[in-house]
Amino acid sequence: MSLGLPVAALLLAAMVVADFFVPVLPSATLIAALAGFLAGDAVLIAALIAWAALASWLGDLLGYRVLRRTRARMRRPIGPGEAVRLELKLRAALRRRPLGTTVAARFLPAGRTALAWTAVVTPDYPHARMSAVAAVAWACGMVGAGLLVGGVLGSGLVSAAVTACAVAAAGAVLGRRYKGAWPGARGRA
Repeated sequence: MSLGLPVAALLLAAMVVADFFVPVLPSATLIAALAGFLAGDAVLIAALIAWAALASWLGDLLGYRVLRRTRARMRRPIGPGEAVRLELKLRAALRRRPLGTTVAARFLPAGRTALAWTAVVTPDYPHARMSAVAAVAWACGMVGAGLLVGGVLGSGLVSAAVTACAVAAAGAVLGRRYKGAWPGARGRA
């Protein structure tokens, strides 16, 4: 038996977990591009969704624990007033619409990290449960994007490249869209 698939699965999981701490890692584009290559194999597609969701959820839980310890050691509140206002706005959104806010944050660049940072000081927010749902939604969305492009262009490197570019562009557009929604962020790109 070849070690190729288990090693690839572990590397994929490591990339998705690490994406919590280093949001510039292309875990979303990787998942979507892989889905395009796996088009037509329902078992592998289901395994990819489950594995990506599990890795995303584990990354969120690990990151939450690290941020909880980090915040406990802080002697002063975080930086400029704009960052504090953003955190207060996010905390209010977590209380009003915990599931919608969590799922939306999962699709934003660095959204899951910002959400966990705020969740640490929002004791009534069920982070583990909400993060699990968001992880499944994210995994399904990324695999769906890969399958869509793979269905149109066929499986191959061109499809993977188009998928990666489309997912990266969608993340950038969403990031700019939500950046403009925060107080004081208008007029800056």
